[in-house]
Formats: sequence, C-alpha cells, structure tokens
Amino acid sequence: MDLDPLFYPKSVLLIGSSRMNFSRIMVTPEIFRRVKENIQNFEGKSFVYDIEINEEFPGSDLVVIILPPEKILDIAPRLKTKFLLVLSGGFGPEQRKRLVRLSKGFRVLGPNSVCGVINTENGLNTTFERFLEVRKGGISVISQSGGVGAILLDYVVSNKIGISKFAWVGDMIDINECDILEYFVKDKKTKVVLLYLETIKEPRRFIEIAKSSRKPIVILKSGISKESRKRALTHTDSLSTDAEIYSAAFRQSEIIEVRNVRDLFNCSLVLERYGKRKVGGVAIVSNTGGSSIVAADLCHRLGLKLAEFSERTKSEIRKKYPWLEVMNPLDIRADADGERFKYILDLVVKDKNVDAVLIINQLKSCLLKPEDIEVLKRVKTGKILVGCAPGMDDFRRIKFFLRDSFPIYSSIEDAVKVLKMVSK
Repeated sequence: MDLDPLFYPKSVLLIGSSRMNFSRIMVTPEIFRRVKENIQNFEGKSFVYDIEINEEFPGSDLVVIILPPEKILDIAPRLKTKFLLVLSGGFGPEQRKRLVRLSKGFRVLGPNSVCGVINTENGLNTTFERFLEVRKGGISVISQSGGVGAILLDYVVSNKIGISKFAWVGDMIDINECDILEYFVKDKKTKVVLLYLETIKEPRRFIEIAKSSRKPIVILKSGISKESRKRALTHTDSLSTDAEIYSAAFRQSEIIEVRNVRDLFNCSLVLERYGKRKVGGVAIVSNTGGSSIVAADLCHRLGLKLAEFSERTKSEIRKKYPWLEVMNPLDIRADADGERFKYILDLVVKDKNVDAVLIINQLKSCLLKPEDIEVLKRVKTGKILVGCAPGMDDFRRIKFFLRDSFPIYSSIEDAVKVLKMVSK
C-alpha cells in the first residue's frame, strides 16, 4: 500500500467545529484550535475549514477531521481526498461499517486515532499537543493508544531524541498496524520501528513483514491478562489474543518484545545508533567500585558475558595507572578525571574480546567534573557504547555535556537491560 499521501501529502485539509463540545469523544473547540496551530507548521499547502462557517471543502491529499460520528458520515461522501484521518472517537459498530462503505475513493486511518500522524521531515503534525518541538531522527512509532503514544512522545521530546515518523492507528477499521509497519520498514528515513499494540489485526502478515525487515522492530504488546483484554475491547474496539503465542512468534521473527514504555524508549536509543548485533563480551568501566559490581551482577542475572581483557589491554592500562586493579568490571577510582576515562576507554574499545562497553560516570561521591566528561565525545569505535549516570541530577549534568555522543541512561539496570535486549 502506498502511504506516501498520508505521510507526505502535498496538501492537508483540517475540518472541525468551533462550537461542538463533546469531550468524551475528543471533539472540542480547543482540540480543533490546537490541531490548527500545529497544521500551520506543515511545509505543504494547508486548509482549515470550520463547519459552522463553511461545508464546501476543497480537494486535498489528506483530510484530518475532528467531528462526531454522524457528522463525519454526512460529510464523507463529499470529500475529495486520498486519505481520511479521523482523530475523534465515539463510533459504534454500525457506524464503523458505514464509514468503510463510504470510503470507496480514499483510505481511512482511525477513527479514534486521537493524535494522528507526525512526520518531522515535512513538519506534518496533526496532534493537539502544544509547543511540541520534535527533532529529526531515525525512530518511527506505531501506537494503537493515544495515551500510550503520547507518553512515548513525551519521553522522546523531553530527552531531545529525534524521530522520523509517528502514527496513532486507533480503531483500525481500514489502515492497520501491518500497513504502517510495512511502510516504515521500507522507509529510508526510518532506522528502527517501535510499536505499542493491544491487538494485531493480521498476525500472519505482521510476522511475515517482521521477518523480511532489515530494521530492528520493538513491540510492547498489552492485553495479556483477562482484565486488560476486556478493557482493550472497550478501549479501541480491539480483541487481544494469547500472550504466549504472540511472544513465541515475536522471538521466531526476531522482534524485540518489551514489558513497559520505558524499555520501549530505552531500547530504541541503542538500536537507532547501532542496530541489533551480537554482544559476546561486555566491558564495564566505572569510577565507583560499588556501581561496577552492581552492573556486573546484573549482567550475570541477564545472561550477558563479561569480556576477559587481553594481556595487551591490561599491560597498557597498568603502565599508565599502576595502582589500578585491572579486571572486568574495571573500577578506575573515584578520583578519575576525563583524561583517565578517555585513555582507558580508547584501549578497551580496541580489545578484540569486547563487543560492548558500559561506561558508568558518577559525580556524587566522586571528584569527576561534568565538563571533564566532554572528552568522551572523541572516543572512536564501531562497538556499542552505553553510558550510565546514576541518579537524575548526575544524569542531567552528564547528558548536557555528552549530548548525543552515545545512549545514556539514569540507572544501571536500564543500561544493562538495554544491552541484553538489543543483543542477537
């Protein structure tokens, strides 16, 4: 399916009402106004029509609509478009069927999409989020839930992580998760695909697309308990299926399955930069002994093997810093500065036994200055580098100086879990 007019439309038409106020189905003047503000940043042609003033609509590649179901059903036959994006909800079973019958000349995303789509390449943003500054990147997201998608978007924006595209699929009466996934795995701007799904409309097709993908795919599949399956059915008209069956299928097709939104986000940072690869030996370099021991224990519990440093690596480190006990995990002491970190890391990343390096930079209880750590930007390697600055204050300060040099996490557990998740 060609979804270019959905993500790369030449023209966008927004239809809403400045008077209708049905907050339960996400139809309010405020939502209409906010989407209008975001649409104005689109680089192509954009039109905004208030049905309280005018119901004669121009043709456009993409129509975004925020109205009650019966009004949408009344307007649909008059639309001249390739794609209809229905942000609002409230559609009953018969109304969904009617909308499908009426959409003979165009495809439908939604209803109950809530936020619609984002494409950072052309400024397309149909959400009603205010002051949203999304950076360009290689992560693309598919979310069945408006709320969970918004949480993930918040993670991305607040951490200044770039994305390529975002799609909230809603009730999926026409375009479904497989259509979007197939488009994303072929999309040149997308490096990794993240999904939050409560149901999979076409399981067999979904798995076939995943198996054919050269890009990493990470999924958070909800609805695994009896109670959550019932809620999912009322939420987006979706019916979940046995979790164990899905998990087995995901493993066979090399889809990475995570258990929460935080892991979904964390995993994407490493996959966007390094892709999915074999992690045979992990090196831990830390300026505190306790943190290095905690990291080593977590590696052991998760089945990650610690690398045995080569004799050359050990010899070069001892030559420069004879007081260090050179072993893995490597504690380079609380008085370590940026120069010590840089010298040792340059040796460790060249070690043939090392596939990934976990760098623990701790400010609290140490003499390390955050500005000293900027020197790590110059560590050159094709191997996986993952940083950890335990605690939120240390994380913010270290992140400021390292910027996007390599993925950085605020907890040791998150950093080690990511290495496990992205390893083949």
